[in-house]
Amino acid sequence: MLNKLPFLFKKRILEAKNKLNQLGIKAILFENLIIQNKYIYNSLFTFILFVFFGSILFLNIKTPLIGDDFVYSFIYQTEHRLTSISDVFYSQYLHYYKWGGRSVVHFITQSLLLTDNALVIDIINSAGFIGFILAMHYHITGSLKNNISILIISFSLTWFLQPVFAETALWITGSSNYLWGTLLILLFLLPYRLYKDEELSLFKSITASLFMFIGGVIAGWTNENTAAAMIVMIICFIIYHKLNKEATPIWMYAGLLGAITGYIIMIAAPGNFVRAEGTSISPFLILYRFLTYSQRFINYLGLLNLGIALLMIMYINTKPNNRKATLSYILIYFIGLFISIYIMIVSPGFPARAWFGTITLNIIAFGILYNKITSNPSSIIKQMKYCFLFFCLISFSTNYYDAYKDVTAISDIWEERITVIKTMKENNAKTVVFKEYQARTKFGLGDTPYALPYMSLYYGIDFQLEK
Repeated sequence: MLNKLPFLFKKRILEAKNKLNQLGIKAILFENLIIQNKYIYNSLFTFILFVFFGSILFLNIKTPLIGDDFVYSFIYQTEHRLTSISDVFYSQYLHYYKWGGRSVVHFITQSLLLTDNALVIDIINSAGFIGFILAMHYHITGSLKNNISILIISFSLTWFLQPVFAETALWITGSSNYLWGTLLILLFLLPYRLYKDEELSLFKSITASLFMFIGGVIAGWTNENTAAAMIVMIICFIIYHKLNKEATPIWMYAGLLGAITGYIIMIAAPGNFVRAEGTSISPFLILYRFLTYSQRFINYLGLLNLGIALLMIMYINTKPNNRKATLSYILIYFIGLFISIYIMIVSPGFPARAWFGTITLNIIAFGILYNKITSNPSSIIKQMKYCFLFFCLISFSTNYYDAYKDVTAISDIWEERITVIKTMKENNAKTVVFKEYQARTKFGLGDTPYALPYMSLYYGIDFQLEK
């Protein structure tokens, strides 16, 4: 009996291997079939997009207003609720002088909070997330063609690697700052990524330059670390094209000038200096932050970059075409992500949500290499690709259930709270007290005691949490 065990084990392994090979062959045949029919392929691409959109929309619907959402529902640092777009402009004027220069992303925040229709806000925010995934997808492929596997990879890696998903994709204030801010930056960088040494007429060149300058101002005025990375990346794109003796049209420089202008406007906000008053930085603190941020980089992205290292070995051994271009683009995104990390050494803090843009750039670098390798006609590589995609989809499905339970529980808590608030106000109560809760996963948002004064103003009753 004991002698049969190794034989039976080996037999099972061979059977499993044969089944995987058969599945891989069927997947390859299926892919070849749908690729040959562009309508079917694009329809499937669109269907997957809608599945992702529905998944995120559900989480958005179940995520209540929280923390700064209540703060930004008012004209900044006043007790007056936003009632018009002019209120948003005035609020951002106050915000610029009293707190900070992220006027573009906070304008998005307050514009979303201006409406009382929560479903409209959730649909717009979910659409923004899908736009962000598509922008990543096109940065990875380097073209405007649809690629189902890259779409799945972009979504899955964002889902798993972003350390505080709810804070950056579901929370209105957080998503405006990080999801929407990064989306604007990716959209602005897309012409640099897609550029193919094309000549433009004088009229088109002037129009493109004006468009890129305005877009640069907006993108540069979004977020301190990711916008800084964007500026350096633009310079790298220009250098890359010059080294390849390709034309660098005027719109590239107009975009760079606009980005620098927007970044200066953001950094020069008087509110930044008001908040920084009394703080100082020393060589010891610089070293401490450098080591701390390096460790966090390994914690957040070490596994992904190990994957990049393994893919790089495979890529080099396949003797691919256009290797210089591929490696150059990967290097540009890596330069951007390191700039986005270490520029934060001079910032008072570097919360997990501020890594959103950094992680996005790392995913794109991984995706570029993954896309080049999986385009190889080798059946073994294609089978590996399908195994990886299958693993991503299965993992997402199981993980989504945890997210569903967490956000549903939080939504139920807030529905109960709203009912209690209405009852207490009808009874002319002055104060309402609730038990504090915290989320169990990165897909939920817990109570924020710092926002209690604005929550009280928002609901028209003194809102307190049990101590």
